[in-house]
Amino acid sequence: MITNVTIIGAGKVGTSVKFKLGDDGITVAVNLVSAREFLSLGTSVIPSSSASVIVLACRDSQLTDSVALLAEHYAHALTGVLVLHVNGSRGSDVLCPLKEHGALISAAHPFQTFAKADAALLDSIGWGVECDDDAWESTAEFVSLTGGVPFRLPRTDAVSKRRYHAAAVAASNFTYAAYDLARKLAEDVDIPVETFLAPIMRQTVENAIEAIQQGRPFPITGPLVRGDMDAVQRQRQAMPDQLRQQYDHLLNALAEAIGR
Repeated sequence: MITNVTIIGAGKVGTSVKFKLGDDGITVAVNLVSAREFLSLGTSVIPSSSASVIVLACRDSQLTDSVALLAEHYAHALTGVLVLHVNGSRGSDVLCPLKEHGALISAAHPFQTFAKADAALLDSIGWGVECDDDAWESTAEFVSLTGGVPFRLPRTDAVSKRRYHAAAVAASNFTYAAYDLARKLAEDVDIPVETFLAPIMRQTVENAIEAIQQGRPFPITGPLVRGDMDAVQRQRQAMPDQLRQQYDHLLNALAEAIGR
């Protein structure tokens, strides 16, 4: 049973997890340490023997050094402790130096975008997990404590992990390119973005969620889908010069996605 959690990394993910574990009804003691503080002060800033889970929520560039520091100064207290990192594209192999000291190791990635530290962002999200059999039960318990859904990844080779992480990037970050173009065009023709863009973007996301839940194609509309290439070309010709390349990139990506 998980009773104590130490989080190394006080960014948006680490802080969100701390907030979530601090909710009413979750009886877990949480110690949050910034990665910079940990790397400079070492074990003097984390409990010496009380952690049942250590979460590495630090930057990629700090992960290897954090593991090395734990292995060097915290080895005596690692037996049976679950050590997991939340990086989406790295595997559990980076934690192997800790396994040699009896730790259970796991790579467990929250499939979410964290624009801010907010416990609610963890509710009902999937966590992609890579771990050995001996670490699965503890990892699943930890993820469930955060309100997430643990899913053991069936393919964990380096290429598959990068593709897994790219799925998150595509679902979240790539939508910014479309939003950015829409906002600039709306501002160019002097329409209020909060009135015109917010409803259509919200409905598009709801359409996508419904399509996923019902296992049916996304209900896309517009001139390209209808095969009205004259309308597409008229739109393209109307683009401000500084936006035409961005429009073309998104147009080509959409055409490829729908097989046009």
